[in-house]
Amino acid sequence: MHRIFWFLCLFLGLALAASGQAFEVASIRPSQTPQGKGLFSLREDINTSPGTLRMQNVTLETTIRWAYKLNVYEVTGPDWLSNGRYDITAKADTAATEDQLRVMLQALLAERFKLMFHRQPKELSAYVFVAAKDVSKLHPAEGGGEGSMTGAGLVFEGHKMPLSRLADIVSSALKMPVLDKTGLPGYFDFKLDLRPYITPRQPDDPPIDLADIATSALRDELGIKLESRKVTLEVLVVDSAERSPTEN
Repeated sequence: MHRIFWFLCLFLGLALAASGQAFEVASIRPSQTPQGKGLFSLREDINTSPGTLRMQNVTLETTIRWAYKLNVYEVTGPDWLSNGRYDITAKADTAATEDQLRVMLQALLAERFKLMFHRQPKELSAYVFVAAKDVSKLHPAEGGGEGSMTGAGLVFEGHKMPLSRLADIVSSALKMPVLDKTGLPGYFDFKLDLRPYITPRQPDDPPIDLADIATSALRDELGIKLESRKVTLEVLVVDSAERSPTEN
């Protein structure tokens, strides 16, 4: 069954290229960012403009997740997917939108990395948002979309943001699924201050538990309870890929 899916993945990549849903030119090279330099060497940058995609110092796992719009827990495969790093510059022959660039990147992954995968359900440990009694610090906002998050240090402000988007942000920080089950529709403005929940650390103290900090801050600041549950979600399983992409 998986072998059949491999061929379907390859066929899809070729079909997208043939239909014009592929980049006109694309360069994939080993990352030029110096490695082994702490946080600097781990930073990944993804920038888009109409018809152009630039990815710097990205792992193949990150590239797959961006192409298929997935969270970190929704991709599984060989460990090396998160080791090697690449610089990718790709341009379309039209002013393609970001969603179109994602589709084009899917074709590029199939063509140059020979990416093969399948999808399957998987039970995962997760957190869910549940509305507490007091959600008065969530201020309904007119309009909105994905919303935006601004702030500095440990103080964040959400603007015209659905709670599902806030759940995605918390999910990225905890590296676990976080789902919105509050039943609160619409968009909100809010402020989240993490400073009161982080105590000074001593050298022999255990590592900071981000889940504990998020649980306390969300409950006290926004009236949202963070509860632990088991959920079944569909994940993308990488069956095979080439570490070294075909030549530019």
